Amino acid sequence: SLPSMQQSYDVLVVGAGPAGCTAAERLAAAGLDVAVLEEHAVIGEPVDCTGVVGTEAFEQFDLPQSIVVGSVSGVTIHSPAGISATYQADGPLAYIVDRAELDRTLAARAQTAGTTFLLSTQAVDVSRDHGGIAVTCRRPDSEVRHLSAKVLILAGGPRFAFHERLGLGTSSVLWRSAHAELPGDGLPHAQVYLGRDVAPGAFAWAVPIKHDGMPRVRVGVNSHCDAPRYLRKLCEERFPHLLSGDGSLPYRSWVVPVIPPSKTYADRVLAVGDAAGQVKPTSGGGIYYGMLSAQVAADTVLEAFRRGTLGRDGLSAYEKRWRARLGFDLKLGTLFRRSFARMTDRDVDDLFQTLHRHGLLARITEKVSFDWHRELILFLLKNPKLARIFMRRCLDRNAEPAFSALPAF
Repeated sequence: SLPSMQQSYDVLVVGAGPAGCTAAERLAAAGLDVAVLEEHAVIGEPVDCTGVVGTEAFEQFDLPQSIVVGSVSGVTIHSPAGISATYQADGPLAYIVDRAELDRTLAARAQTAGTTFLLSTQAVDVSRDHGGIAVTCRRPDSEVRHLSAKVLILAGGPRFAFHERLGLGTSSVLWRSAHAELPGDGLPHAQVYLGRDVAPGAFAWAVPIKHDGMPRVRVGVNSHCDAPRYLRKLCEERFPHLLSGDGSLPYRSWVVPVIPPSKTYADRVLAVGDAAGQVKPTSGGGIYYGMLSAQVAADTVLEAFRRGTLGRDGLSAYEKRWRARLGFDLKLGTLFRRSFARMTDRDVDDLFQTLHRHGLLARITEKVSFDWHRELILFLLKNPKLARIFMRRCLDRNAEPAFSALPAF
């Protein structure tokens, strides 16, 4: 329930996902009065995430193994014509997590640090008021509450309703993403599927996991168009034996911002995580990048409180710092994604044939990192044989656009 008296905080965080909870824990542990607004009644639900987290994130944030439902130590990538390339590591590259439990774990840490959580509380309006931020909230019973804070952190995912009003930018390019879990087994390791008939502009995937000791297959599609339709097509073609008898396919669908806004700070306001487009442009994964940026956001806010400079100038260091950490990988990843999205299925098949024909797969494996893709991308773009294929469509004026922008919401 909402506190009956206190309505003013040092910091209000909108969204109880990994980025929001990471920022809240760090701020509360330093002694600030912090509240997190979460529109849903239960933290972590519903799950709008594939739930793949690199091992580096587990080490960096001391995440518990209890949230792990599977691991990724090998992956086979399939070209449109079925040419495959397999990479097998000596140990896990990433873990597949129970995303709801991840969120609840991070929320519990933030609460232990002193954060107040206001559940079933949706921020419906924001404005600057008397040197602070005024936030109007609505609860399911239609009760309206008015809260205020000295600083507001937007961590509610790719929902940009407040961004322009507060002086922030919005992400211009959104992927559609959809995933489902099918009961059954049969995958030796993670699979990635490419092709315009599979996932236009991006990729589809499948990974083996276990829930309550029972094997399952988590299947997903990232695309710049109708991801749920391509998800059903993938399941019917690749996993028909795992579908239910009545043909139903329960799934979750959401959007992923794959280009950061031009500006992620303003007077008394910061955006973190998906709300700031801090997402790997190549895969759409944003948990780790969002948590890293949330740490930077919290440290910037703490410094601003100590100096008494909560305006634009006081918070501008946030954007400089997170871009210094992630910016090169994001720019390079965006260049790669643009090039890949222009490629035809024939181009992708040519790429795979070249990798096999010239023995380049072994050299590529030396560049593999789950979270940091710069070494791999630079290798692909610098190799003359491979670069020629990537650049083929970039020089073609008649090639299809690299991606389609979807309206922000």
